[in-house]
This record gives sequence, C-alpha cells and structure tokens, in this order.
Amino acid sequence: AMTRWLIKCDRCGTETILNVGYDLTNLGSKLYLYCEKCKRNTEHTVLGYYDDDTNEFVPFEKALSFRYKSL
Repeated sequence: AMTRWLIKCDRCGTETILNVGYDLTNLGSKLYLYCEKCKRNTEHTVLGYYDDDTNEFVPFEKALSFRYKSL
C-alpha cells in the first residue's frame, strides 16, 4: 500500500506530496530529496501523511505516536 506523505522543502517552503510504500517515521522527520522549485537536492521536513480510508491529514508527531503504540 502506498502512503501519501506531505513534505516541505526547508529551503523554499514548497509543499509536495510524496507517494511511498514505507513508513517515513522510521527515517526521522528529515529527508534529502530533489526539489522541483530549487532545481536541486535539498533537505525536506516530513509534515505528516493522508489517511487512505478517511483522507484525513495526520501530523508527523501523531504518526510517530501511532507507531510507538503499535510496537
């Protein structure tokens, strides 16, 4: 299952949806990815994800606490 994560470029502030099949909370709240606007790799902050069933936005901190509850 793919999860739609909302990430934000720390350099220009552009928010982007990232579709990935793994839990980004495992990697921490920072990702190093290509930014279309900056035209280069920049640090991004993971803001959270969209729940597939409810389409509700789940902030990163809440996603983290869900993960620890399920351990």
